[in-house]
Amino acid sequence: MEQFRNLDRDIEGSAKRWKKYVESECPEKEKFPQEWKNKSALQKLCMMRAIRPDRMTYAVRDFVEEKLGSKYVVGRSLDFATSFEESGPATPMFFILSPGVDPLKDVEKHGK
Repeated sequence: MEQFRNLDRDIEGSAKRWKKYVESECPEKEKFPQEWKNKSALQKLCMMRAIRPDRMTYAVRDFVEEKLGSKYVVGRSLDFATSFEESGPATPMFFILSPGVDPLKDVEKHGK
């Protein structure tokens, strides 16, 4: 793609700068080296996907927060007891889990 032309040459020519970026603990918070920092947010996501796919969850979270607002990324807690009362044999409960979420404590507490 035209927007990423010469990216490979720039990485080879500025290896120290790119190495610092790639080895950063939170590269999604860092600025890309040289003129690559002037790319659009979506183009930066594409580069992040190619360079550090392990950090995409955090990069996408930052992207959504920047473009749509923090209300779309801030977790909200749910009152398990209220949800349980609304459930029943014909209305089961499903848990959609994401990293760091563990409803086991609430389930065990309510079971006792």
